Amino acid sequence: MYQTHDFGTLRNRVQEVIVYLESQYPGGKDPRHIQLLKGMQREWEVELLWAYIGIESSSIHPLRLGFYTGDIFSPEPEVNRDAMPIYEVMAKVKPDVVSVAFDPEGSGPDTHYKALQAVSEAIRIYEKENPGKAIRVWGYRNIWYRYGIGETNVMVPVSLNSLSTLHTAFINCFGSQSAASFPSYEHDGPFSHLAQRIQVEQYGMIKTCLGKDYFLKNDHPRLRAARGMIFLKEMELAEFYRMVRELKKRTEDMG
Repeated sequence: MYQTHDFGTLRNRVQEVIVYLESQYPGGKDPRHIQLLKGMQREWEVELLWAYIGIESSSIHPLRLGFYTGDIFSPEPEVNRDAMPIYEVMAKVKPDVVSVAFDPEGSGPDTHYKALQAVSEAIRIYEKENPGKAIRVWGYRNIWYRYGIGETNVMVPVSLNSLSTLHTAFINCFGSQSAASFPSYEHDGPFSHLAQRIQVEQYGMIKTCLGKDYFLKNDHPRLRAARGMIFLKEMELAEFYRMVRELKKRTEDMG
């Protein structure tokens, strides 16, 4: 990153970075080299998380897309700059399922919505280049925006063990986020605590609808052990494109 192998020079740069970070406030825009350093830190943290479930780094493809700028209002995604790198990974992997954060603009980090637009365009290109290839999209939401119980069509039961693993993995892997200054307006603490709370609340919704005996006396051990629930929305491509258009139109109408 700093294009030097001299230990003394690197030590001086590290000290400069420490002094810089200690003088900054959360949310301020950083110079390019600090943005790159923070991005590399996040890439490493994500690789640690994937390693928890046995995914090797060779299967992870950080793309460093151009709309990630650190500005308050990041630029709109572009086809060549942002969608094509995603398409190239898809062409290599040939996925059956693509998952993407399905957050409307303004509901959380601006980059979530921008990433959704870039992924949508990449899937369009992939579909055009691979006619007949069946792809499903799993839209997920977590702490920033949530599916209503009538919007979700895939519900994943979560045990107490999984809830504990979620928190442990987050704290051990995401060192830069374990004490974030403003993870959410709803919670002053680690993201993992809020994610746990949401999953437990969603389980309570389903238990209210189906009755507690559906879970406590169910033949399937995963359902008997459930104390949380993850909501997803699985979509065929036509529905996915339609919903992306609706989110975009809602954003334009608000503007």
